[in-house]
Amino acid sequence: MTSPAPGAVKPHHILSNTGWNILGRVAPVLVALLVTPKLIHLMGLSRWGIFTIALSLVGSFGIFDLGLGRALTRAIADRVTNDSDRDSVADLSLTGTIVLGVIGIIGGILAAIAVQIWVHNGLKVPPELEWETKLSLWVLCATAPFVMVNAAMWGIMSAYQAFRTVNLMSIPISIMYYLGPLLVLLFWNSLVGVMLSLAACRLWMTVAYLRVCLNLMPNLKTANFRLHLLRPLLRIGGWMTVSNLAFPILMYFDRFVIASVVSVAATSFYTTPLDVVSRFSILTNAVAGSAYPAFAASWRNDIPATVELFRTSMLTMSALMFPVCFGTALFSHTFLTLWIDPVFAANSTLIMKLLCLGVFASAIDTISAGFLDAIGRPDTSAKLSIGELFVYLPLLFLCVKAFGIVGAAVAWALRGFIDVHIRMLICMTLYKPLRTGIVRTFPIVAAAFASLGLALIDIPVQPALLVAIVIPPLYYALLWFGCLNTHERIAFKTILGKLTARLSRSHHA
Repeated sequence: MTSPAPGAVKPHHILSNTGWNILGRVAPVLVALLVTPKLIHLMGLSRWGIFTIALSLVGSFGIFDLGLGRALTRAIADRVTNDSDRDSVADLSLTGTIVLGVIGIIGGILAAIAVQIWVHNGLKVPPELEWETKLSLWVLCATAPFVMVNAAMWGIMSAYQAFRTVNLMSIPISIMYYLGPLLVLLFWNSLVGVMLSLAACRLWMTVAYLRVCLNLMPNLKTANFRLHLLRPLLRIGGWMTVSNLAFPILMYFDRFVIASVVSVAATSFYTTPLDVVSRFSILTNAVAGSAYPAFAASWRNDIPATVELFRTSMLTMSALMFPVCFGTALFSHTFLTLWIDPVFAANSTLIMKLLCLGVFASAIDTISAGFLDAIGRPDTSAKLSIGELFVYLPLLFLCVKAFGIVGAAVAWALRGFIDVHIRMLICMTLYKPLRTGIVRTFPIVAAAFASLGLALIDIPVQPALLVAIVIPPLYYALLWFGCLNTHERIAFKTILGKLTARLSRSHHA
């Protein structure tokens, strides 16, 4: 029997790492839900519109990192188990961080130049807000290097599986991204002040991340800049960049087709439920973010652990995503009626049901995509994405032409369903031992797809409640007794016990 690689990640750590990642993402979202109405009231609609556009633009900086952040995670995780590679790992980390910082500086300068042109010629801003808008956007452009450097350091910390430390440290900073602007607006009614508070948060995060990285890698202080270390990463990162560029087209092109073929008004019946189910990515990213560095650390030296990691990740993703997708699909009509109105529900119910099926498929697919990136084959995912563009886009157009917005939802769900099967086949072809792990996950994934298929039927509320009471327990019974092994059951009980104990101590405190 193959012994575990030194320092390799144990499969049950996926559960705890996922838990910390979920906590790190959910806490700021909850604060955002509470703070957003007050921010809109204090800023006004014009400033709020500029604020949201600006944040979206800054978020897109990550697309142009040449895939180095993710490639850096893979390279460090692959080497970190070898003590003799510590100096080269430190050199690689320093070099990657500096290069990404330089890319951020160049990107920030180009963005600042674009702002000058955009505010005057493209953005319809009230005259009294023109200078304030320009200045605030320049402040945000100045944070581009921090965004890129933070991405590099997140990659380093992910490679070391330091999710507990990182999330505990990131939660208060992420919360201040929403509370900071609110506090500033109480004393300074200006978008410039809001952007300065965000810049301060980004700088705070950079300093905090740097402290963690130095604790994880003390020899980073004496590391050398060695540009040649990045050459193999650029090849892998280049393919990741291709996937990153194809992803928004595959994800967002449908709404442009609907607006062109059907009507702009019809787009709202599609995008509103899509925006809701897209929020489930909090869970998807939490699991995938834990799995990726674990795969990179073990795939070469510990095949049995890698297979178990893959299976554990798939089962964790299925267990977390099934209840939210199934529940949303089953009660989509009721939810949309209460949230918006009966007319909207009549137009969007089937859309939401189909999108839930597609979101579940896409969530499962992220494990396979992360695995291919981790073993150094991001080219397969990139080629698959390019091939999809030539198949999906014509299919989307034909479906919308024939069936309207329902056709768009069908095409979107079908793409996700086919994606997950093709990528699993690629994984099994490139890493043959993985076949046993995938076979063990088949029953629970198939049961999820069958249940989501059942939820496509428009069931009245009372029978739907009965279905909701019966199916989830059967689903988790199949997961517990048919898919989990003894180690995974023990790990789950241990984590649940620790969580219960902490909640109990908090209650008695």
